[in-house]
Amino acid sequence: MIQNVVFQQLVIILSFQHFTFDNFFFKNMSKKELEPIEEGLNDLGLNIPVFILSVNKTESNDIVAFDNNWQGLMPMSGTFINIGYNRFLLFNNTRYSNNGSFNSSDGYPFPIKLGIKCTHEELAKDYKTIKELIDQVYQFSRMYWKSVRQQNLPVTIKYPEMVAEIYPHFEGNEIPAFGKDNLWFL
Repeated sequence: MIQNVVFQQLVIILSFQHFTFDNFFFKNMSKKELEPIEEGLNDLGLNIPVFILSVNKTESNDIVAFDNNWQGLMPMSGTFINIGYNRFLLFNNTRYSNNGSFNSSDGYPFPIKLGIKCTHEELAKDYKTIKELIDQVYQFSRMYWKSVRQQNLPVTIKYPEMVAEIYPHFEGNEIPAFGKDNLWFL
């Protein structure tokens, strides 16, 4: 069965001063698309790495993992495993501990696949850096304002999708005047 696979990328530029810049792409970023970002950083005199995190929106059901130490077998939320060169599975669910507080009605979502690239290849091999980046994706999945439950995907993917769903309902290519001067929610 062929599945529709959607990729989104999050570009995170990090330096030792904790300077960050986030930019979101809806396809794999090519070297040509990365060049203007690197040129801009060079123009600013910043020699900092660019990390590209690819979040495969299609939930992984071809590679799964089990926690044999828990009767429900689902890995604890936030757990990630390496599945190949700079590729990872991240488990986003509502199982936060081993004490049995998990509610099976929350479901057993499949993990999401992540890919990590960096302009400084040695940093993409550093476990501490990888763990920090995956934790950022995980924390973004906990920020969903519509629910107190953990979401499977980070808001950096959910919210642009919501905007894309709303956009066809606007006439023309602009937000109506009412929407420019009043608060509105996704």
